[in-house]
Amino acid sequence: MVKSGKYMLAGALLTGVGVSLMAYTASRYTSFKRIVANTIRLDDIASLEITRLSSVPGEKNDVIITDPAVIKRIFDEFSHVQLMKSARNVNSDNKFNYYITIVQADRKQRFDIILKGRQHMIIYDNDLNNPHLNAYKIISPYYPQVLEQVFD
Repeated sequence: MVKSGKYMLAGALLTGVGVSLMAYTASRYTSFKRIVANTIRLDDIASLEITRLSSVPGEKNDVIITDPAVIKRIFDEFSHVQLMKSARNVNSDNKFNYYITIVQADRKQRFDIILKGRQHMIIYDNDLNNPHLNAYKIISPYYPQVLEQVFD
C-alpha cells in the first residue's frame, strides 16, 4: 500500500509539471490576429500611418493610408502571422524597418507596430486601461510585400 501511494504521488507531481509546462509554452505563442485584428475592427480604423526607415542614414519615407481597401489588404496580409514572444532588442535582417501606427476613427492611436525585417515584430497596445509593449519573433513564413507596395 505504501508503494502505490508513492507511485500516485509521483504521477500527480509529473502531471502537475506537465500541465505547468504546457501552459507556459502556450503563453509564449500567439498571432497578429489574436493581438491586433481581434481587438480592433477594420471599420474603426481611420488610417494607417506607415514610416519606412532604411539602413542608409537619412533615408526615410512616410505614407498615410486612408483607403479602406488598402487597409484591409494590409490587415489580411498580417492576419496569418504567427508570433512567439522574444527579446525587445533585436537587429533587423533587412534593409528596411517599418513603423505602423493604427489610428482609430476617433483619432486615437490604438496600436504601434514595428516590423524589424521579416523576423521580428514589436507591438505596443495603447489601451488606456492597460497599455503594454511586447516583442515577438515571427515564426510563420512572412514577406512584407504589401508594405513595400505602398511605397512604390
